[in-house]
Amino acid sequence: MSIWAFVWMAALVAVFIGTYLMNKHTPKPEGCEDMSECGGCNNIACTHHSAHHEEEDKDEH
Repeated sequence: MSIWAFVWMAALVAVFIGTYLMNKHTPKPEGCEDMSECGGCNNIACTHHSAHHEEEDKDEH
């Protein structure tokens, strides 16, 4: 019975890896704006948030 748990887990991991790789290789759409200047939300955890870019600018100087 526990073999089915491993089969399901392996299938889920394979689907995750497959969809991740397909998404990574998808070309960027034409007309897509640069999100590095995004200030539209207050989600500080977002990597496009301007607070992360301010830290990078300080490190460069």
